[in-house]
Amino acid sequence: MKSTEQSRLGRDFLLGRGGEGMVGRALLLVAVGGALGAVARYLTTSILPIDSYWSTLVINLIGSLLLGIIAGGLHGSGIVSDELLLLLGTGILGAFTTMSTFSLDLVKLIDDAQWITATLYFGSTALIGPVLALIGWKCTSMILAP
Repeated sequence: MKSTEQSRLGRDFLLGRGGEGMVGRALLLVAVGGALGAVARYLTTSILPIDSYWSTLVINLIGSLLLGIIAGGLHGSGIVSDELLLLLGTGILGAFTTMSTFSLDLVKLIDDAQWITATLYFGSTALIGPVLALIGWKCTSMILAP
């Protein structure tokens, strides 16, 4: 399934075109998923024995791979429904990963004149994250292809 079709399906579901009461159900799925993702993020950063910016990188990279698998491969193959995509993708992974934390961590590194670390952190997030999302998407699509 093309990404534009996936976006349309998500919008149709969220706007209630999938039946009565879908807007409330969609919001509940995103809210529950968001709560679970935020707790998972907090626990992950508490457990990882590394500086906060590296734990943010690890979380964002894991989230990129998982979102590629879920949104690309599994949803595109019909294994993951629109509802499950909202719960897992928008809710859990949306709260688990965060661009705002990445941005703040990067600004702190720059402010502390940690230029090499800031460059590595930025480059890793900007390059490896999308590559992992693509790998997750394509590998899952290939595995599930008829």
